[in-house]
Amino acid sequence: MKRDRLWKSGALLALGLVATGCGAPAANGGGQPETGTSRAAASSQPVTITFWYGVGTTLSQDIQQMVQEFNQTHPGIKVVATYQGSYSGGGEEQQKLLAAIKAGDPPTLAQIEVHAMPVFAASGQLLDLTQLMQSSSVDKPSNFLPGILVSTQYQGRYYGVPFNRSVPVLYYNKTLFAKAHIASPPSNWTELVADAKKLTSGAGSNKIYGFEPLVDWWPWEYAVESGGGSILSPDLRRATFDQPPALSILETEQSLVKQGYAKVETGPNYWDLMTQDFINGQVAMDIDSIGSAGKVTKGVGDKFQWGTALLPRGKTLAVPPGGGDLVIFKDATPAQQKAAWTFIQWWTAPKQSVKWSTETGYLPVQKADLNDPVYQAYLEKHPQYRTAIEELRYEHPSPASPAYLAVLQPVQQALQGIFDEGKPVAATMHQAAQAADQNLG
Repeated sequence: MKRDRLWKSGALLALGLVATGCGAPAANGGGQPETGTSRAAASSQPVTITFWYGVGTTLSQDIQQMVQEFNQTHPGIKVVATYQGSYSGGGEEQQKLLAAIKAGDPPTLAQIEVHAMPVFAASGQLLDLTQLMQSSSVDKPSNFLPGILVSTQYQGRYYGVPFNRSVPVLYYNKTLFAKAHIASPPSNWTELVADAKKLTSGAGSNKIYGFEPLVDWWPWEYAVESGGGSILSPDLRRATFDQPPALSILETEQSLVKQGYAKVETGPNYWDLMTQDFINGQVAMDIDSIGSAGKVTKGVGDKFQWGTALLPRGKTLAVPPGGGDLVIFKDATPAQQKAAWTFIQWWTAPKQSVKWSTETGYLPVQKADLNDPVYQAYLEKHPQYRTAIEELRYEHPSPASPAYLAVLQPVQQALQGIFDEGKPVAATMHQAAQAADQNLG
């Protein structure tokens, strides 16, 4: 349920080149299907559509069960859903999609990681959904929660509909906070630093750290923009994340690590290790995906009380999107496009959206979801998820550059150097910006 990682340089560069040699997306999204329920049921053979997705294990089982329910209630349509490996920018599903596009044989619809949307939209291979959404009673843009659509657009047009969505939040150990006589979680970085120092105690294997930053480019997006900086220039041609405002939160985090008030995890499993550190009570605060809340709930049990809070403000609060969206490929026949749109509207309708959210922990996507009695009962039992819904008001789109994934590769390497090796923040991010400029060029 986490925002999948993007660290395979070859795949990143390949994704960054998807748009090369491909036509720009049509302004009117030609060949769009009609809205409404498919009339294919009148035919002797159902319209078959293929759906590629990139979340496995229990999430894959959830998808298969919901697809089966759709097929049973829509006899004129048959959705064939298959897990294709991780949907991240460096993952197997995205690589298979690239190969399928090149071969002229993509699926009807697919799950696209939110940061990869500009790559695929710029390729000219996605159906423009703008008119369909505007005329839909289900997926009209005004029906969605504020901020949830930021990753679904490219150059002012909609190419995706929210599918599995998440945000990073601050996790905090309420029991340790009470022991340190801290009444509430920090609302800004000045408070976080002070709290981290008060919460740090013990030594050696018994040491409890006040904070643990996630050494990953996803919370780095938050750090740059909440600190008052920007990731790329307005024309998307130049990296600007090495400027002083963009470095302030990173420098604060590194200072806490060097002073012994924060710890970091390294290696390929750094994210899971960080989550486990919080579960084990070894850190009092960390920044993690709301998608980890289920694992934390199960892991913590009755050991201590915990909660979530809004990410601490810098000069502002800018929350990066996470998760994936659903897209339809233009190579599908008109009948397949129509069937795919019927499936998307069914999936995102409140009944199914609430079911998906309560079973997986992903965010609800529509305003109506919040008033659903089932979801209200879910929030009563799991109040930690309220934070993620509130953060949607602060969600900020990532740079809409087709080369953005290739920018993130040197960023991830720089973050590892800063936190794993203690390299100077400004010089290291300047080198990363120079490498990003080359990829942008």
